[in-house]
Amino acid sequence: MLELIVVALLIGVAAAMALPRALHRSPRHELTTAAKQLTRNLEQARMRALSAKRLVRVRFDALQNFYTAFMDTTEARSGEIFEEAVEVHEAKIVTHGSLGGLPGVELPRQVRFGAGDASAGPLGEATSDPVLLDNDYVQFNSRGMVTPLGADGVIFLTHEEDPALVAAVTISGAGAFQTWHYRNGNWER
Repeated sequence: MLELIVVALLIGVAAAMALPRALHRSPRHELTTAAKQLTRNLEQARMRALSAKRLVRVRFDALQNFYTAFMDTTEARSGEIFEEAVEVHEAKIVTHGSLGGLPGVELPRQVRFGAGDASAGPLGEATSDPVLLDNDYVQFNSRGMVTPLGADGVIFLTHEEDPALVAAVTISGAGAFQTWHYRNGNWER
């Protein structure tokens, strides 16, 4: 009986030591998850524009590590967006936080908008700005196309603990998204 208690105690101690390590996500995993979530949210915003037949805008705030989606709520579907909370609720994008009372998505704790150690983007873009979109937003029209037509861009993410860890989400003028990872000086899909 004493041996069983000692064995159970040893298993408990080993589990207590291993559990925090097992629950801790690596910086690479946190960055990959954030990039995939951003891509899914952009796809969701595009699909919302298609299904509602209205203009949807995703606005990025690189300084606050925050983004949110707005939808044209005018009765005439005029394409006007005032970036108000009611437009966020109508856009029906998953929100995980708020900024100044505005619902949206906060990046995970140590993930930031930024290009880290990457000297150029996956398609050769400059990395001086973490959000390479006109006016720091992307808009999808009622057909799911990026407006203005043909506009494209890149959003860079990096991890605070390791600036060599960089991800990018590219947006084509047709509304297609691609997630990239910077490894050993090269971009990979």
